[in-house]
Amino acid sequence: MTELSGTTLKIYNYMIKQKKPVKLTKIQRDLNMSSKSLVHYHLKKLIEEGLVKEVDDGYMVSKVVLEDYIRIRSMILPSSIFLASFFVSSLVLFILISLFYPDSNAGSVFAGLVIATASAYFVRDVMRKIRRF
Repeated sequence: MTELSGTTLKIYNYMIKQKKPVKLTKIQRDLNMSSKSLVHYHLKKLIEEGLVKEVDDGYMVSKVVLEDYIRIRSMILPSSIFLASFFVSSLVLFILISLFYPDSNAGSVFAGLVIATASAYFVRDVMRKIRRF
């Protein structure tokens, strides 16, 4: 299977979010594409890859392939969102403990820096993947 990119990936991502078959004209309109033939070209590539199939009511996804993403109902989230939420909540907890127990030492400052760095990394990763999708 070839790696999806550009407009083909954009159409595939759009179709994954749909709950029912989508007509070619709806894809064209919703994604502001210039022509039906352009949409058809990319749908044909998706069909050849076995990711989309044509049905009576239009086109629908036949195989969901999402690297580094998970699907929860109709939401598609980066898998790193769990690590990001863990580290952000750890950072909040660390800050609260530091405020209520101000007798801190160098180890706790280091721990705070590690948690803050990991939180920033995973939040940035999640935001980058959400924007790309």
